[in-house]
Amino acid sequence: MNIYSYLTFTRWLVIAFAVLPLAAAAHVGSPNVFFEGQADPYPVRVIIRPPAVLPGIAQVDVRVGSAGTFEVFLQASLVEAGHATAPAPTRASKVPGENNLFNAPIWLLRNGSYSIAVILEGPQGRGKVFVPLNSAAIRPPVMSPALATTLVVLALSIFVGAVWLAAAAARYSVLEPGAIPARRENRRALIVTVIAPVILVGAIYAGKERWQAMDREFRNNALYKPEPVDVAVRTNGTLRLLQLKMPSGNSGGPGWETLVADHGKLMHLFLIRESDLNEFAHLHPVRRDGATFENVLPLLFGGSYQLYAEITYENGLSQTLMAKVSLAAPAATPAQLAPGTNTFSEVICQSAIAPVQNAAQPFALDADDSWHCSATPATAKASPGKTSPLMGGCNMVFQTKEPLIENRETSLHFAVFSPTGEPVELQPYMGMMGHAVVRRSRGEVFTHLHPLGTISMAAQELLAQREREAASPPDLSAATISSTLTTPSAASSPLPAALQRDMQAARDSVGMEVDDDLLMRGLLAWSAVYGMVSFELFGQYTGVIEHRSAFFDHQLARLAAFLGLD
Repeated sequence: MNIYSYLTFTRWLVIAFAVLPLAAAAHVGSPNVFFEGQADPYPVRVIIRPPAVLPGIAQVDVRVGSAGTFEVFLQASLVEAGHATAPAPTRASKVPGENNLFNAPIWLLRNGSYSIAVILEGPQGRGKVFVPLNSAAIRPPVMSPALATTLVVLALSIFVGAVWLAAAAARYSVLEPGAIPARRENRRALIVTVIAPVILVGAIYAGKERWQAMDREFRNNALYKPEPVDVAVRTNGTLRLLQLKMPSGNSGGPGWETLVADHGKLMHLFLIRESDLNEFAHLHPVRRDGATFENVLPLLFGGSYQLYAEITYENGLSQTLMAKVSLAAPAATPAQLAPGTNTFSEVICQSAIAPVQNAAQPFALDADDSWHCSATPATAKASPGKTSPLMGGCNMVFQTKEPLIENRETSLHFAVFSPTGEPVELQPYMGMMGHAVVRRSRGEVFTHLHPLGTISMAAQELLAQREREAASPPDLSAATISSTLTTPSAASSPLPAALQRDMQAARDSVGMEVDDDLLMRGLLAWSAVYGMVSFELFGQYTGVIEHRSAFFDHQLARLAAFLGLD
């Protein structure tokens, strides 16, 4: 049976659902990423603490659950840049005084979906597991007061020095060495001393405007924030349908047609009533088209609800959508699909690459949709406690004794008991032995947990598939065709005589004998790479190219083909 409960503490709401024979463990949500599972034969627990500012350093802790001597390596790879661009693995250092706990810093350079490969060398050979990580700046860079003061002093020194140099140039640049400046030179120097600060102030102002424009671009497009979603409730006969639509202004991001299934569902949606936290629902809307999801609403009491929806894209990036929605009192009890044969399956999630098509309007609740309602106010609101009554008459007990503290790893243990106090035998829910939601009381923090941690199983499967494809042998027939098509043509336009002399001077300077055609191609490729780097540095791609790493890789491949390189 699927069981939901709510447990309210001083600042956190913990909602546990389905599933634990006696207890389960998960982690309190934060920007950190938790994974607990197998790296082939070795049990591992991985904690990734990403930086708040990018580029920045993420701290990774790996605890190996097996006895023996181990070496641990970490490798961070940006998914959209491709496996070949990944840096060399970083050796993790063993933490003194700890049993098989390793730590290593890894650089994250930009926003996006990363694959963190955890590689172990131990008594049973090599083990490997991929942990998906969404890298995003959560705050702009902050300059310390000491650094700001130092930079201001240096800037004033440079400003005064620039004015002094301009005046000195105006006074002495046209004089013979040792000559004494006359009235004319002194007058010219005075004029330059007045004009130079005006020019410098104008340049500083232009730089400030440019910097502020870049800062607005960063805050609007690069700084992480929950994605809003348009929500409406419509009726079709006695059915109440919750409809989610992609906001009209969200034209720059990927569409919902590129989603993959996580735990067999394209979307996991959570509803929490704001007034008393007594109503909670975990739903699985169906995709109607590339911008619309719909789900039948369960029997929830009317009121204002906070909505959270979790989705995973085919590049491994996970996203949380947020909205508020008001529900009227229900008029009828909706039907629910009967559980399928997967209800008791040991499968954790369906293949992330399995195609999931659009669906017609739903006429019943999904078999895995579950919810909790309580007609009486939560007793934990008046007196925080660790026992919550369930709709079926059972009680869920929160057995963790340690206090919940922000940014500190904590294990959550729950147990469910019958009305007579006997442990209840529970069933797997969507193939896993435990799910939980941790939400801060004001709603600004929300995390969906399960015993494997906070990662998206679909994203992990995508990363594993990417690794398998990268290890596949190359298609030699395709390589032969590419080599034939990209070999430079021997027939090229003859160079003008002046350019031929320049090419000869270039060959002499490097001491290489290269024909004119190939040398011209190399200069053109060099100019193109320099231009792309300059465009990136000065923001010329802003609003034009969003996936710049992929664009850069593609252009380099085209230039390599232009040069005749395989």
